Amino acid sequence: MKDRTLIHTLPFSQGRELSTLVENRRAFTLDSLELNIYETYRVSEYVPLRFDDLVMINMIQGKKIMHLDHMKAFDYLPGQMIVLPSMVGMHIDFPEATLEQPTQCSALTIRKEKIEAVLDYLNEFYPKEQLDRWHIDPELFHLYNSNELAELVNKLFQIIISENPLKDVLADLTFKELTIRLLQSQSLMALKVGKSPNKVLVHLQEFIRRNITEKISIELLEKAAHMSKASLTRMFNRELGLSPMEYVIQQRIHKAKQLLLLTRNVKESCFGAGFNDVNYFVRLFKNRVGITPGAFVLTQWQS
Repeated sequence: MKDRTLIHTLPFSQGRELSTLVENRRAFTLDSLELNIYETYRVSEYVPLRFDDLVMINMIQGKKIMHLDHMKAFDYLPGQMIVLPSMVGMHIDFPEATLEQPTQCSALTIRKEKIEAVLDYLNEFYPKEQLDRWHIDPELFHLYNSNELAELVNKLFQIIISENPLKDVLADLTFKELTIRLLQSQSLMALKVGKSPNKVLVHLQEFIRRNITEKISIELLEKAAHMSKASLTRMFNRELGLSPMEYVIQQRIHKAKQLLLLTRNVKESCFGAGFNDVNYFVRLFKNRVGITPGAFVLTQWQS
């Protein structure tokens, strides 16, 4: 999974569609969803925005600086998603927008009843471990798009802006899948930042970190979790959207990044993160991060 996967640029406003140079809005409305496309063509500051429903915001092109209620301002860049409850106040700066290089951002608003229906279905038929319930965590609102999230967002947007007579049905199915991926991304983030209520996943995360340089097999994880292979795999796939061994790979890549920043040595970072073949490590790192370990070091030290 690359660190940041981009959403495809949507068609820009043409002719009469462009009514303002700051947050020009076009809306595509379905039964319980509305896709808003915003474009800004000049530098602007502290532009107010608020939504009546839960909203998934994707930065597509350009840069914003977000000011949310009672929070420190932060940069908002392509490859990122923000998920906010209804009526959250925000003000936005556009430090780089121009006529030649406008910003583009999408905001998908979702009726409360629609998101609750998906959550109720998951909690009834696919409950999480340890009595935790599926829910959108408002504290884990700022995400990086995974490949899966980005692909589903792109698919949903193309359905919504299309002329397909069945687009309401197709959008509904894709939105359900997107919601599941979003929830899994939040579960993965919660585990990473120490907020996960799943004690088994927390235990396994620490076990993997302590033994990162050792050979870690699915059998070893089964013993550490005191679970069967089937139960362990089901828990990872359901709550995090990946297999136990894929999670191990992600932890090794994360450790390799830390070592690369400290040592700037690809071979040392490879073995220090538990990989035993440098060529395999370089190929895997490029596949997951998007650049080679050597290029990663250069970009980090130049920034």
